[in-house]
Amino acid sequence: MKKTLLTCLAIVAVFAVASSASAITCTIDQRPAATLLVPYFQVSYDDAGNLVSTGVGARDTIVTIGNASSSPMIAHVNVYDRFSELVLDFNVALTGFDLQAMRISDIIGGNLPNTPLDVDGEPLGDVCQRADPDVYPDPDGFIRVFPLVPATTLDNTLATTEYNQQFFSVAEQLRRDCFDDLGPLAIGYIVIDHANYCNLSDPTDPNYYYNNALGNENNLFGEIIFTSGLGIPTYALSTVNIEADSAIAVTAGFDITRTFYARYWEPAITGIPYLPANNCPNCPGTNDEFDLAFTSPWNIPGGAEGAGIGDGREPLGLKWAARWFDLGLTITSNFRAWRSSTFNPDSDGCDVLLPQMASTFYDEDEQTTTSGVCPSPCTQEQFNFPLETQQENIIFFIGAFPGAPAGWVAFDFNTGSSLDQAWVDYAFEGALAFETVLVPGTQLDPSSCNPIGVTGVELVTPAVPSVPTGTGPFAGQ
Repeated sequence: MKKTLLTCLAIVAVFAVASSASAITCTIDQRPAATLLVPYFQVSYDDAGNLVSTGVGARDTIVTIGNASSSPMIAHVNVYDRFSELVLDFNVALTGFDLQAMRISDIIGGNLPNTPLDVDGEPLGDVCQRADPDVYPDPDGFIRVFPLVPATTLDNTLATTEYNQQFFSVAEQLRRDCFDDLGPLAIGYIVIDHANYCNLSDPTDPNYYYNNALGNENNLFGEIIFTSGLGIPTYALSTVNIEADSAIAVTAGFDITRTFYARYWEPAITGIPYLPANNCPNCPGTNDEFDLAFTSPWNIPGGAEGAGIGDGREPLGLKWAARWFDLGLTITSNFRAWRSSTFNPDSDGCDVLLPQMASTFYDEDEQTTTSGVCPSPCTQEQFNFPLETQQENIIFFIGAFPGAPAGWVAFDFNTGSSLDQAWVDYAFEGALAFETVLVPGTQLDPSSCNPIGVTGVELVTPAVPSVPTGTGPFAGQ
């Protein structure tokens, strides 16, 4: 018992060293976070299916991951296509205050970042390919715990999944038979999580949560840069920084809680019962109070009784505002929308359209038109963002907005599921370089955890810190 207690206390000490930076949750702000969302990326390819990242008109995306902590961290990168099909996942080891930039054409082509493990001043292998004591629980180590039950059987020996290095996913290719307007771009999105240990799991796998591969340290930040072979447009945006907060964890009552990843593990959605002896090894009642309190100290904020489980990450909102211009070649607008839905595509891959959302367009004199899910009759025909991530030009909505050169639009992605969520940003593009700009949408919900119009979920009162905390040299100042 003494040996077990000392081991557990040592693990807790590691988490004291690598504690999370505090933030205001339930609204998206520019603070370091436990998960980064890259809501949209694009890479060009040719008729033969080869990636094209250089030359006239070639499009590519550069993503940077930063570590705001003085402690090293593992970032687990999950790449999805536009239909939310997982393409690839891999681990990136970040030293304290480190940055890792990666070109998406390289990533989906199989050229992945590598972080050698420094052994006596010599680089050796990759941090995530060595079950070496130097990378496991240690104040100077990348990994927070040596998992007794890892998420996958190869977590301690491999840094990345086996990857078929074709231009994109098999699912993407098959679904092109269902859609005739997808165009010559590989499009998708990425989520980047703090990980407690190197793993080959991903957010769609319940073991990612049950076996605590997912970490909760709010220390990650990043940026997204969109490039073109023409040089125009080239623009950038911060990653969407999604913070972890123990106040958002699901309690022992297992009420539905809006979280970023709830659609992948929420029992009311997946049909998986959270029975102590069944599918939830760290749920209350599985072990005695002492063992439970130390089995997952990074993931069980309440100890044994009333312990929190799940991902504990703030969700995104449902209602978004964006500006628009429609002046042809002079200046035009593109909307980018990422959506999360509880739907599951059917086996043939063609039934992938997401439920209808609503939009209300305003011109600069407050004239409006509304389409989508609205009181009958809607004033215009329906328009939708049908995939998990996409970009649509303003001309896609012709007939849905007033006959004016400029205005703003309110998008509502509440389709009746308590776990709906979305992100919107928009770009202005014109003939001149100074007319090219990318802007994040404005969230109209008073709280993304408890948005207006959503019922049947546990109400969350997020913690608002009074004193900033962190792990860097200016922590607490």
